[in-house]
Amino acid sequence: MHIKWSNGRDIAVSLLILLGLAVPFVPVPGDRMTQMEVRFHTRGMAAPQAFSTRTDHSICAVMSSALAFEDPQTGEYTRISCED
Repeated sequence: MHIKWSNGRDIAVSLLILLGLAVPFVPVPGDRMTQMEVRFHTRGMAAPQAFSTRTDHSICAVMSSALAFEDPQTGEYTRISCED
C-alpha cells in the first residue's frame, strides 16, 4: 500500500475551501437580528406552508437571494423575506 502525502498546494486549496464555507457564519460588524419569513409550496401539498425564525440580517439576505425559486407551470415556489 502506497501512501500519498498532501503537498503545500493541496493544503492551501483545502484551507481556501474551508474558509469559503465558513464566511457565511462569520458575524458581520454592525449586523442586526431580523425576522426571516419563509413561504413555500411544493408539488403534492394541499396548501402553501410558512414558518419564521430570527437570524442575522446578512444571513437572511444571502438565503433570500440564493433560495428564491418559482415555477409557474407547477406552482411550486420558495420565498424568503427579511423583516425588521
